[in-house]
Amino acid sequence: MKPKVITHTPASPQAQAAATPGPDAAVGPGLRATVIAPGGVPATVQGASRPAPTTVAPQPGVAPIALPSASPGAQKAPPSVVPGTIRRGVEVSLPELVQRFPAAMPEALQQAQRLLQATIVNTLSATQAARWGEEAQQRYGALVDASLQITQATTLQTSLRHVARLHALLQGIADEWLAPAKSPLLFWKSSAGPAALLQASQGELAQLRQHLAEALPALRSLQAELQGIGSELAPLAVRLEAQSLAAHYLADLLDSGADPRAHALLQRASALAQTVLHIHGGLQLRQGSQHSLDGLIHRIQDTVLMALPAWTEKVALATQARQLNDTERYALAQQLQGLLGLLHLS
Repeated sequence: MKPKVITHTPASPQAQAAATPGPDAAVGPGLRATVIAPGGVPATVQGASRPAPTTVAPQPGVAPIALPSASPGAQKAPPSVVPGTIRRGVEVSLPELVQRFPAAMPEALQQAQRLLQATIVNTLSATQAARWGEEAQQRYGALVDASLQITQATTLQTSLRHVARLHALLQGIADEWLAPAKSPLLFWKSSAGPAALLQASQGELAQLRQHLAEALPALRSLQAELQGIGSELAPLAVRLEAQSLAAHYLADLLDSGADPRAHALLQRASALAQTVLHIHGGLQLRQGSQHSLDGLIHRIQDTVLMALPAWTEKVALATQARQLNDTERYALAQQLQGLLGLLHLS
């Protein structure tokens, strides 16, 4: 492609005079040729010097970083092998444990087997032997403390007193209501009206019902906590028995005369067995405490908050316009006796 030549007249004679004659002088006087390279970019003068690339010199005192070789044939050194001793736990079968401890529970024997298989006799220290099963014993102590806090809770004790007072008030009303008349012909006192007898105690009865209703959520929380303690004690007893059996078995493997760990394990086995006896011995007492709390909640929910207001409403409606006859009086008195039986704290 040939270069395109564009001619133009200089703006002034001074510009024409200042023009330097060159290869384009043949075009004509006063004219100067402008050469435009293909693509609209002025042609670069051939042989012009290019700037040298910038080189960043390393700082003095800094060693150059050697890059790892990317050679595919490079291989890693094989890992070193250090000889050692393989340590294993106590190998014992379940039939052997059954023969050694025939009176033990099957669940306790299975846990004792797993515990022995995880115990390395050579690495068992005297301190570990002296504290064998200590964590499970501490957990039992924490559960006992929690159970005592529940049975001695202020909300529980106050609710028991409120129910006892409510029972005493209703019992007094029932005694006055059902007291025999002076005449032997009248077994029920015709002058005793339920509305009149309830009027004097109505304010205190309402306060007791309100206090018991407010205490019901807290009592249910105590009930759930006590149930959780009871459900945790059963598997804890199995765990303690398993640790006691394992301690006995380990003590038999050791030299009781020369190894102090054997004596420590025997002591721990005896202490753990005593803890299991404490758990089983207090089972009935804990169940009784649980039943007592359950019964108190049922009395408040079913009798104090439901049956007692219903009976009070019947008395108010029956005595609103007239006096009760003997049949109505007897029926309401029997219902009151039933309420007293439900409120009675055994």
